[in-house]
Amino acid sequence: MERRRERIMRFALLLVLLIGIALSGEEAGEVVRKKGRVKLYKNNSLSGNLITQTPVELHVKDILKTDFASMAFVKLLGVNKLVLMENSVLYIEGIDRVNFENGRALFQIRKRGESRGLKVRVKSVIIGIKGTRFMVTAQADQVGIYLKEGNLTVRKMVGEFIRYRKREEEAFEEFRREMEEGMRREEEEFERFKEETEREFREFVKEFELTAGKAVMIVGSEVRDVPIPPEVEEEFRLLDMF
Repeated sequence: MERRRERIMRFALLLVLLIGIALSGEEAGEVVRKKGRVKLYKNNSLSGNLITQTPVELHVKDILKTDFASMAFVKLLGVNKLVLMENSVLYIEGIDRVNFENGRALFQIRKRGESRGLKVRVKSVIIGIKGTRFMVTAQADQVGIYLKEGNLTVRKMVGEFIRYRKREEEAFEEFRREMEEGMRREEEEFERFKEETEREFREFVKEFELTAGKAVMIVGSEVRDVPIPPEVEEEFRLLDMF
């Protein structure tokens, strides 16, 4: 019985290994244009190869890296495309999954029929997309998501987000100032009331939706609404250049 179980385990491990090898060669898209120094890492290479001419094919398990003042213009399979901005790293996990750990990237995802869309993993956050145009920034424990068109589902891989609402934050800050300036109750009562009120201005969620024209900044587990800066609006035009 033990030998049979051991044989089954060995077979399962071999099957997983063979599938991984097969998928690692699967075509995922191509770099159609580039600016500056762009490196492509294949087969777990530590040095990478400098891209000197385009187009260059991309495959599952490839890593694309841009240096200072550099960009890579990428077409994914189908009608999807992205621009990898300077000092950024993109890992292609699968045909419909990419991992973005550092830097900035612009995405344009066009849903076609009943396709599954694309999933973008940024640190501990998963972004589900089916037809949209957006930008992602990642640095240290901060993730910024700026949505130009469409809808996004943002999900936390482990734990929950603490989702703050901008209007509610402003209302609470105004209330707190009034209390502190002239309407302060006894300290103990005020602190108890503040704790109860603060709970009403935030919610704990596993995922949330983002709609067109909105942006959020995620720091650790905390999510706050932010405006889309004018320079980000300008950078969206890069997606129309190829």
